[in-house]
Amino acid sequence: MQSVLEILDKCAGYFASKGVPDAKLDAQILLAHALGCKRLDLFLRFDEPLPETRLSVFREMAKRRAKREPLQHIVGTVEFFGLTLKSDGRALVPRHETEELCDIITREIFTDKAAEISVLDLGTGTGAIALALAKYFPNAKVAAADLSEEAIALAKENAEAVGANVEFVKSDWFENISGRFDLIVANPPYLTDAEVAAAEPEVRDFDPVNALVSPDNGLADLRKILRGAKNFLNENGTLACECGVGQPEVLAKEALENLGFSRAESICDLSGRQRFLVCRP
Repeated sequence: MQSVLEILDKCAGYFASKGVPDAKLDAQILLAHALGCKRLDLFLRFDEPLPETRLSVFREMAKRRAKREPLQHIVGTVEFFGLTLKSDGRALVPRHETEELCDIITREIFTDKAAEISVLDLGTGTGAIALALAKYFPNAKVAAADLSEEAIALAKENAEAVGANVEFVKSDWFENISGRFDLIVANPPYLTDAEVAAAEPEVRDFDPVNALVSPDNGLADLRKILRGAKNFLNENGTLACECGVGQPEVLAKEALENLGFSRAESICDLSGRQRFLVCRP
């Protein structure tokens, strides 16, 4: 019978041969999930023999990861801004960059956790942004929209699981939206077909393509949101969007010169890349 350490070493090597990023870490996460323990607990169990029943479960998960299925789909959850959310093929796996957008909103735009703000999350997917903001701002009124009924179903499951009060609506961006908001936030499709084709298999083969790709060099959906936002923002409201490479600067210029926004800025992510667009009427 093989030990926990032996299994981890073999799996890490197997993942590396398949091009899996963070092969060692992923092996640890999957084995901990198979054993029903925390990843750090594995370090206290290195010499422990692995029962065949648990090894069988682990092997099936390892095969899926070797085919580059997202780790979050295999374990069924993703951590996002302090929340544990269900993750599957119905919506994009929430990314760290999107957590950075939530951090900018809570740290720089609305600094009062007790603020009674109204929020609209466009293209909510798993519900990650809407739920993170609803939990962070307990007095906020949060609405979340998506065109995909499957995504909305997943977001509702997550809302129930984390105990967040969010109103969900099926809408093609602003189509079925009414009222005005203090904050409109969006992580829309912003990639080109070529960028998706060149992406890692976890993205290319498993994320819904309609949540990734946008026409007009990835700018079409961002422009729709930018053009419609002023009709739904309060006087002192804010639009905050995640964008692709080189897009925030282009959109900020358009917002100021063509769309009548008084302020528009491009903000870098932690890697120093221009990633976020923040505009005010």
